[in-house]
Amino acid sequence: MKTATSLTGLPQKKITTGLKRLQGAGITPERWLAMLDADPASMQNLADAWPVRLPSFSYDAVAILGFGEASTEPLPKPAPGEIVIRVGDWSLQDLRDCDTGKELMHQQDWYDKYDCMTAKLTPGVYRVRLPVRDSNRKNFSEQKGLLLSGEDVAPVALGAATLLVRLKETGNDLLENDWCRCSEVLPDGRHAALVVDEGRVLVYGYWDDYRNDGLWLSAARKA
Repeated sequence: MKTATSLTGLPQKKITTGLKRLQGAGITPERWLAMLDADPASMQNLADAWPVRLPSFSYDAVAILGFGEASTEPLPKPAPGEIVIRVGDWSLQDLRDCDTGKELMHQQDWYDKYDCMTAKLTPGVYRVRLPVRDSNRKNFSEQKGLLLSGEDVAPVALGAATLLVRLKETGNDLLENDWCRCSEVLPDGRHAALVVDEGRVLVYGYWDDYRNDGLWLSAARKA
């Protein structure tokens, strides 16, 4: 279904349902009319408090990336803002060297000499947040404070697999040209980081105290 890009483009049924829900929450006709006359600052406060529909996806990366057969069990339903993904026992190098990786990953080898960057994933189904909402403009310690119960910072191989499968299936960049920190600590103290650069996944690193509008956190937990 095509997504409406303006409120006036929504189906009348959805508009009516929305008005009924607002009325049920205590928005009377008088309050609605008061909103029409509100100043810009009040309208911005209203917009800031409005619920946000977060995108969510499910991917069987084992099958999509050509590492094996699709699961016979359906994947769990993702929560808003989550990517549910099934992965195998891959390393970052395995992803880079597979057919999809050769097409959609920069062919870097600088990380091959670091044990933390060659570790294989524990296979299974994960719930990934990439990026974690509102985690930009924060250092690494502040970003970790946004982890949910049971979550850890995502391993770089899991983050790369999530970016890869989304690129392969839709051509879209989950990070929208921004970066995300991952769990691995490089010998110089930086944390591994990922970005989609010119349509391909690139691996880099950022210092823990660095803050930037375009630097987010990745998070994951077993499903």
